[in-house]
Amino acid sequence: MVKSLASPYAAGRRGRAWQKVKPVHTLDLVVLGVEWGSGRRRGWLSNLHLGARDPDGGPPVMVGKTFKGLTDELLRWQTEALQKIATEQNDWVVMVRPELVIEIELDGVQVSPRYPGGVALRFARVLRYRPDKDPSEATTIEEVRALLPAAQPNQG
Repeated sequence: MVKSLASPYAAGRRGRAWQKVKPVHTLDLVVLGVEWGSGRRRGWLSNLHLGARDPDGGPPVMVGKTFKGLTDELLRWQTEALQKIATEQNDWVVMVRPELVIEIELDGVQVSPRYPGGVALRFARVLRYRPDKDPSEATTIEEVRALLPAAQPNQG
């Protein structure tokens, strides 16, 4: 937290004089699938399923999802591009061959039983697709797990 030196302390209050400063990380992840959008994004493939590279050569390991940061232009492009590499689909999700790398910005990761990688991305947003990168150059699951906060000592 950063605050103006001229700002008085007020318990439980945060105003314009107080700003939360968050870390920013970027990862190059592999697109594993995508969900059809709803509302304004209906008809477009929107919510991306993201995976980190398995350094042992296995399939990418899912670590989260995001639909943040996608422009209308990018939504149109990915709807067309991802349908061309679809492996299976239903009314909600299109699974794709793990061929596309995407750069994701995030605040960090947290432990999560929801995803096979055991971690979940925090506040993930799309920066850009990386046509210059092959999935073999994507961020590894170990590199993602290295972003986990250090264990906090028991304060009891």
